Amino acid sequence: MKYCFMVLILLNMGCSESPYTATTDQVKTNNALQINEKGLLHEMSYYDAPLIKNVNNYAKWLAQDLFSNLDFPDNNAVFVVADFALLDSSLDKTNHFGRQLTEALMHEVNRTGFSVIDVKATGFIRVNENGDVFFHSEDYQELSDKAPATNILTGTLTKHKGGYLVNARVISVESNALLTSAQAFIPYEVVDAVLLENNESETASPNIQLKAYSEK
Repeated sequence: MKYCFMVLILLNMGCSESPYTATTDQVKTNNALQINEKGLLHEMSYYDAPLIKNVNNYAKWLAQDLFSNLDFPDNNAVFVVADFALLDSSLDKTNHFGRQLTEALMHEVNRTGFSVIDVKATGFIRVNENGDVFFHSEDYQELSDKAPATNILTGTLTKHKGGYLVNARVISVESNALLTSAQAFIPYEVVDAVLLENNESETASPNIQLKAYSEK
């Protein structure tokens, strides 16, 4: 009987430490995280253990959903991948996570077999004062105002409790018709792992109008 009583005590102690039971320290941590959301970043460090899944994994899944919904894919299609806009903005702002998602999707679209135009390529090599060599630019005056694309891959980002809701779509340049779409929820730890590199939450996109056209 005494042995059974001790087992019950141990079981009760184990239940009190259940992952579904919030301790005082956990409540304090959760409150701290909520406060830190205003400062953009949670308690994360560059030296933390790497994530099992990162933004590249979600970009791959988005691309798979997008192209699996195309009934008659055009092998001659040429894509431009535009930045994903923050939905609570005037659709001309993104953040560092949105830019990295764009970079990852450019890789996935090209990996699928389609041609992708890099609109940030200047067409010339630029060397800065440190001797670093670059081929890309964010200065709209250094970029071409034409992109011979047939399709645009773009989308929106919505801040949601626990992460970002991502809506991706492929639009025909010629008709503005929606050719295919995909959705994903990306948890905050994946988002913050990218935002850790840049503390600016929102940056305005330059007012450059690309004259995309389809080559006959």
